[in-house]
Amino acid sequence: MELLNKCWNEKGGKSNTTNNTDYEMGYVCMKNPKRNIIPFIILFLIHTGLLGYSFYKRKNKKQLFTLLMSNIGFAYLLEFFVLNLFKAYKYKPRVMKKDFFDNILGAILSQAIFVPFTAVFSTALKLGWIWKLLGGLYFSLIELLFLRLKVYKHYWWKTVYTLILIPIYFKISDFWNILLSKKNPFIRFISLFLMIMVTEANILFLIASTRKIRFGFGRYHSWSEHFIIVPLYAISLSFFSTLSFLKRNNWTSKLRVLVMTIGLDQTFKMRKLVKEKFHVVDYFTVRILLIFLYGKYRDLVYGVRKTVEIEDFEDESLTKIECDLE
Repeated sequence: MELLNKCWNEKGGKSNTTNNTDYEMGYVCMKNPKRNIIPFIILFLIHTGLLGYSFYKRKNKKQLFTLLMSNIGFAYLLEFFVLNLFKAYKYKPRVMKKDFFDNILGAILSQAIFVPFTAVFSTALKLGWIWKLLGGLYFSLIELLFLRLKVYKHYWWKTVYTLILIPIYFKISDFWNILLSKKNPFIRFISLFLMIMVTEANILFLIASTRKIRFGFGRYHSWSEHFIIVPLYAISLSFFSTLSFLKRNNWTSKLRVLVMTIGLDQTFKMRKLVKEKFHVVDYFTVRILLIFLYGKYRDLVYGVRKTVEIEDFEDESLTKIECDLE
């Protein structure tokens, strides 16, 4: 009761336990914006613990990281249609001032942490269908709780969709991991693409939140337009970067990606699809660092390609053998 009284007093009212029911006091307390983030923080700690345990249990941590980034990529692609385009629901963590950014931040917490971390945990521990169905029930209950706490809102989405899709998502994670183990070329390519796309999307979100860049149509670029165009920009850049790094991670590949990125940015500027406030030094610093990171992603997925010299004592000659060091 003291906590409820404190919440009431913080809102500028007077504590009056005789005229206000516990429900009314609780409602006032939950309207405190600072309290909206608490459920997100609790889930962040829980699912980070699950991910940490997954990496502890599995020896092939490189493959597990690739799987994690792939799972996040799948979630981002789904979120592009469900949230960005068709406005299925809305998150309200009340961390950022602009509603659009606050909504996207909530989506990032959900689709880049809560669900993918749990999917990796399910795959790493080789949990069966019963656990996957329980995972769907778990996230459905969380969704209902978030609705009750008013930190999340449905438009046309239904909780039953979550109940059905989560187990399927967990099974896709298992399937993807098996194909990564078999070094399937197509799965490797898509995995590298998703890793780059996720990184690009997150960086663009951070830059946009500082008002350094905004995509859109016409003279005035709305944030609604921005979050529709940004994923398309990230997908285009990621696809070309993946093709460039497909064979090797060398200076030629890096230069090719840099030139393509500059060309894509200039095309958007010429067509007035983007407004940005970058200093040249800042732009090239961020771009070059990202390109080096994408090269590391390539080595993570495909292995580090080197030339090894082996001395042939019988012929007294050197034979060069090109191999992948996984």
